[in-house]
Amino acid sequence: MPIFALVLIAATHAAARPAAPAPLRLEHVTVALPSREVLRVTLAAPAPAAALGAGMSAQRLSLAGVHIPLATPVDVTVEGGLTRADFDVRLADVPEGILALDPNRVPLLWEGLDRAGAPVLAVGGTVDLGDPGEVQLPLRDLSRAYTSVSDFAVTPGLSAVSVHALVGLFNPFSFDVVATRVELAVVVGSQRVLEVKRPGFRLRAGKQSDVLVDQDVPLADAAGGVAAFLKGESALLDGALVLRTPNGERAVPLHMRAGM
Repeated sequence: MPIFALVLIAATHAAARPAAPAPLRLEHVTVALPSREVLRVTLAAPAPAAALGAGMSAQRLSLAGVHIPLATPVDVTVEGGLTRADFDVRLADVPEGILALDPNRVPLLWEGLDRAGAPVLAVGGTVDLGDPGEVQLPLRDLSRAYTSVSDFAVTPGLSAVSVHALVGLFNPFSFDVVATRVELAVVVGSQRVLEVKRPGFRLRAGKQSDVLVDQDVPLADAAGGVAAFLKGESALLDGALVLRTPNGERAVPLHMRAGM
């Protein structure tokens, strides 16, 4: 068959395929945590002028080109002037490529597909995971699900304050994560009393890792907070888990409460 005939046939098939729909502008993302293994995500976008594309039988999601498997059937509704796409993500299915993403600028594209795999509805935009105006995260639930602290003790001495804590960190992914360090500030009441650090460690896939923080802090660095310790008040441990990624270090905020 002459080459020009092959080109003509290919062009005819391409012309027969409907063009992919322009994505609706992503307005807001809401995340819930039904369990520590699953995220429930809702994407909201202004409702399209026409009816929703019919015949959707599958869906796909990508973050900066990284394909994220979805765990539920297509669930799209129009309500209150918004199109909503709801789906679950099993965190064990998320690929390691997400570690390379910039959490402050994540291009997101969701597509509803017909039986032939062609997109009939799309929602897209770039989101900042740290902006509550764009992404609503259940921060308290996340903290309870993935972090804990036990065996917490602060013992003032003549020249130093001894800080001892066992910090539990759960890794819900199917790949190991390397932490270069954890940095924690002990806060009692409104007073930031002292700071501790723990050098690097590995968080094993699908498991909780217990990280021992055991450090003597010079009394002069305790910022006059020894009296608060002696009262036995509960403490907040605020800080960050610093992860190694292909694009450098990324800090994950930590917020934990511990009794003394």
